[in-house]
Amino acid sequence: MDYIKSLEKAGDDFLGSIRAVQESTITAFEGIGNPLAKLIPSGISLPVDMPRPREVAEATFRFWEKVAENQKDFTLKFLDAITPATKTKKAA
Repeated sequence: MDYIKSLEKAGDDFLGSIRAVQESTITAFEGIGNPLAKLIPSGISLPVDMPRPREVAEATFRFWEKVAENQKDFTLKFLDAITPATKTKKAA
């Protein structure tokens, strides 16, 4: 297995572990969501029209996706720019 494939597999394994913990967390909180909602008095309003937490999360992730894409573009262009200076013969 080459180096890149090893890195990708390690990353996939790491993300799989994170997903498993996240699913356990969601399952645990699904069980308490409705009982918890019943404890909040109805008719409470905020002084301003606040977005829902999900809307804030979606907007935040849209921003970070743009940041990641920008960083990817910069990194690849930077590596392309320095490639002539760092070009070495690949081992056979």
